[in-house]
Amino acid sequence: MANLVNTLAHLQREIEGANIAVQLGEDQVRFSGPAGTSCLRIVSLYRPSTRDIEREAAPDVLLVLTAPTQKAIQAAEKTNHVVIPGGSYRIVVPGIALIGNAHAIPVAASRQVRLMGRTGVVAETLLLGGRREWSVRELGADAGVAPALAHRTVTRLEREALLVRHGEGPRTTRVLSNPRGLAELWSQEEKIPEPFLRGFLYGSSMEELARKVLEICPGGAAGGALAANIYRPVLTRVAPPVRIWVPDDFDPDALDTIGFQPTASGANIEFVQVKENPWRVHRSTEDLSRVSKWRAWLEIANAEGRTQELAEALLSELE
Repeated sequence: MANLVNTLAHLQREIEGANIAVQLGEDQVRFSGPAGTSCLRIVSLYRPSTRDIEREAAPDVLLVLTAPTQKAIQAAEKTNHVVIPGGSYRIVVPGIALIGNAHAIPVAASRQVRLMGRTGVVAETLLLGGRREWSVRELGADAGVAPALAHRTVTRLEREALLVRHGEGPRTTRVLSNPRGLAELWSQEEKIPEPFLRGFLYGSSMEELARKVLEICPGGAAGGALAANIYRPVLTRVAPPVRIWVPDDFDPDALDTIGFQPTASGANIEFVQVKENPWRVHRSTEDLSRVSKWRAWLEIANAEGRTQELAEALLSELE
């Protein structure tokens, strides 16, 4: 509440001389101006997902967003909202419009783990587990990380209100309470690597291209839009380039045997890899080897056009 008081005081100073007054109550904020007085009901959301914002937004509501992701901020752009501790706001009531477009920056995850690499696998494991109750030891084992790292990750996510704790002591378990919120946070913090190799390979479809490569690299996996579309067929045709994840010990010279031609333009296939291969922990080997459903979504979460439709469809199914 103190941060909201400070933010509203800042707005009051910005509009000084405009005959507009802002008064904060326990659960509402009152705006008085030349056209009269209007009230907005305050709804506070900590680490909200886009779905949380869509559910709570209303003409008579002021959303107070603490530690929102960039996706959440974008979802809130057309609502009455204030970002805490600072940033953008859009408050529109009869006769009054307060709109600020300052760059809104989510609360930094200082001195705590970020969801990337091995800790990203912990997030992926939680998402794949749905509403399962996890002990720290079980979570670490399924994610392939040390219990200490799993504990630091769940401690942060519990503090972020994305996990709910059950029990105390050695029997303590946690349950994922906001899958979309965790997924959007992971998509903001995980870094998708740039391809280390691009090229052209003949094939009648993106799936055939992937199969050709995976025959000589059985430890690899399809990713991106191709993997997502296999899990949730939305696109009649996946646009190139197809993304292939390969282990960090993969020898690119092996591609010569299938007619691969490196090229800087016109590539229909690209290769990515990352240290320690965290994507392999939950790789699916059914039919065409591919990354997990949640990691496939992660790779296209910020796409545009038809690929964004695919991302939304897959995310709705995963929830």
